Amino acid sequence: MVIGSPVCVWLKRDLRVDDHAALAAAVDRARGGGVFAAFLYEPEVLGQPEWDSSHTAFQEECLRDLAPALGHLGIRLVTRRGEAVAMLEQLRMETGFTLLVAHEETGTGVSYARDRRVRRWARETGVEFLELPQTGVVRRLASRNGWNRRWEGRMESRQATVPRSTGRGGLTTIGRIDSCGILCCRDLGLPPDTKDRQTGGERAARGVLDDFLIHRGRRYSGGISSPVSAATACSRLSPHLAFGTLSMRTVWQASETRRRDVTAALAAAVNATERQTLRAWQRSLRAMQSRLHWHCHFMQKLEDEPAIELQNMLRAADGLRETEVDPDRLAAWQAGRTGYPLVDACMRSLLATGWLTFRMRALLVSFAAYSLWLHWRPVGLHLARHFLDFEPGIHWSQLQMQSGTTGINTLRIYNPTKQALDQDPHGLFIRRWLPELGGVPDLYLHEPWKMPAGVQQAAGCRIDADYPAPIIDHAVAVREAKRRLATARGSTTAREQAREVARRHGSRKDRRSAMQQDPIRRQLRKPPAGGSPAARSSPDPQRRLPFGDDEPAS
Repeated sequence: MVIGSPVCVWLKRDLRVDDHAALAAAVDRARGGGVFAAFLYEPEVLGQPEWDSSHTAFQEECLRDLAPALGHLGIRLVTRRGEAVAMLEQLRMETGFTLLVAHEETGTGVSYARDRRVRRWARETGVEFLELPQTGVVRRLASRNGWNRRWEGRMESRQATVPRSTGRGGLTTIGRIDSCGILCCRDLGLPPDTKDRQTGGERAARGVLDDFLIHRGRRYSGGISSPVSAATACSRLSPHLAFGTLSMRTVWQASETRRRDVTAALAAAVNATERQTLRAWQRSLRAMQSRLHWHCHFMQKLEDEPAIELQNMLRAADGLRETEVDPDRLAAWQAGRTGYPLVDACMRSLLATGWLTFRMRALLVSFAAYSLWLHWRPVGLHLARHFLDFEPGIHWSQLQMQSGTTGINTLRIYNPTKQALDQDPHGLFIRRWLPELGGVPDLYLHEPWKMPAGVQQAAGCRIDADYPAPIIDHAVAVREAKRRLATARGSTTAREQAREVARRHGSRKDRRSAMQQDPIRRQLRKPPAGGSPAARSSPDPQRRLPFGDDEPAS
């Protein structure tokens, strides 16, 4: 690196200043040359089928929050619109930077190919390209053995501190670079964002984290499955983790501090009500922390095998659904018009807000995969567009898991009527998102197709007119789906492939992990009478279904 030249920090999905290893390394290496941060509006990223206007609008809020925070550190935010290599070369010619610093990204195939082009460009131009991890995902991982210890080591390491950039090439010199400013959907030729969604930005993220750890988190355990309670019981941190307005390490360490405080308070508590409350906090914080772990566990799968975004992990499942996608069934599912109330309410809620709790996400995929026999790829693209917290590594691993194409997971098939009775027994969520069912009596709400004609007339809801009849018979469809999958997964070839999938992607038990070495955590992990530590405190991702916000993403 040339002494005195500026350093460029390439921002991607790390829109924060706290615990930002790339910014900290850039300031450390600047040697008087100053630091600037570059954010690129890339047409290929904005044009990929997973992208939605809500992502751009959330990103805009993140950047508007980030720019003054960077300025306070003496670092200017420079934005450009264009292909990544072309824009970085343009900036190199204008500033003379010879060091490019960025965080590693486990993204879509578009970002994967882009990063490879940038590395090649850096080698050809003599630019040093320093990529640093920001999650527990390990690049070029040779084996899953020991992965748990490495993850815990990263989470417990010291956070990166970004000092103020005081070099002579700071804001004064870097300020001469042109910037296209912070762009909105209209500027980028995208339709307006219409979702009633969470707000972006590091300050908003801190507020969500603090609110969860101080107030809402007590209801996490036991409250995250039902769509009625999940909106406030869930952490709601997943969009901030996806866009990097908080680091995984920040969330882990803040939750760990809170867990230790709760443990100390419980030891000193004498009031029975207080002890009950603190025990609820213990359960919830432990559950939330385990899901932070699974968040990176599933991202690691895509990092290790990028092809799982596009092809079945179990290749013996090839051809099962690819040629049988019914466009009418797909369209009905996408619009929330399947005739199954909880499925439709979940979809309409997602379209309106960009968020849904993990069990309801799993219900949507299960219904699409088994009841409608839809391939996971078009199903996944629709969900990715509407999940504000879309995280590619988690998303595609989970789509395959729930569709039965990993070869190593028990089939998770949800009965939509049973789920409705269990998770929304009084129809509060259903009536909110399906107003056409507002007058339907409770007796028929979860199965409105069973209403006699007179009841339909009195309720103001005619089946097949105001609300659709079931698009399929769930029980019949599921029996056929099970038969087909059993045939595909039962061959000798399929079993051999499944063993390879487990070897490459399966979780590992690690008895030497930092969690088990911690005596306080060992005490927390003691099960109730009649249970084993493995069954109660160490959830196996092959048995548990992590999905989205409050499983792997927390």
